[in-house]
Amino acid sequence: MTYVHREMIDHPSAWTSASVGGKEGLMHRLAPVELDALDEVLAATADIEPLETTRDQFAHPALASMYEALRDILLQGRGTVVVSGMTRERYTEEQLERLYWGIGLHLGTPTSQSYRGDRLGRVTQTAVGVDNPVDRGYKGSGELMPHTDNNVGIVGLLCVQKAAEGGYSLVSSSAAIHNVLLAARPELLERLYEGYYMTSQEATLSANPHNNLKIPVFSYEQGHLSCLFNRGFYERANSVRHDMSEAFDEATNLVVEIARRPDIEARFILEPGEILFINNYTALHARTNFTDSPEFKRSLLRLWLLVPDARPLCEAYRLKKAGYALGAQATTKTVAAV
Repeated sequence: MTYVHREMIDHPSAWTSASVGGKEGLMHRLAPVELDALDEVLAATADIEPLETTRDQFAHPALASMYEALRDILLQGRGTVVVSGMTRERYTEEQLERLYWGIGLHLGTPTSQSYRGDRLGRVTQTAVGVDNPVDRGYKGSGELMPHTDNNVGIVGLLCVQKAAEGGYSLVSSSAAIHNVLLAARPELLERLYEGYYMTSQEATLSANPHNNLKIPVFSYEQGHLSCLFNRGFYERANSVRHDMSEAFDEATNLVVEIARRPDIEARFILEPGEILFINNYTALHARTNFTDSPEFKRSLLRLWLLVPDARPLCEAYRLKKAGYALGAQATTKTVAAV
């Protein structure tokens, strides 16, 4: 039997939009001395390709406390932070990319995000084709429902350019959602802890797209509540298996409904130069649809960061992480052969 945690989560990660005050309560503003230090790092690495720079090259005495503060928020605190202070008036797009990569290196280890092995994802509207063979959601302009990303520790999104209209970022604490479920529909928690199978878009390109590993929506290990959630992945698996229970269907739809409540969900536009970092195990994120224009074409850069031993994970999450790494390799070979 899977352990089901049936006590309210009293932890900073169980924040709500109402309790923190929306985007403002999630902000971490870079100090002038920190921006000056970033300028020094930029100058020292100007002749190096952004993704070839190293963690040590972004070490600076004036930045050490900032890196520590962000890691503490993400791994020990509320798990969501918006870093502000870098602007398009101060930095070029290439410089923002370089700074983002360097900050990310001090939070975790960048890992592949697609069959192409890219460690820095380009989140922008892209037609289906070589750069978007399976029409992944982040390559479109439509709404993205609340979800977690693949089994990584930290997800980062840097805004390079916002859309002409729309494109709100939406973030909800999975612990806050768990608290609402415990209070309102505790009988559904068992189904969520049991979980269901998950199949991603890119997994369909591999030789074995559907596995037989149930992934819990919630798991509780050594005092840590973790969450992996994606309704689209469950539906894709169910289209093959046809065995999703009515209770799991109801429970996961309710997770989405709770995540979208105005008192739960923080809703905001990322301004150019701002970075959203999320602990992928403690928050769901989403996006509203958007409209581009010739002058304003929405463009973000995404990081998936591995943070080994940052939190205890259940066996299914550990197996899924290992399986994703193998699946990514298989998918790369499959696509290359086509």
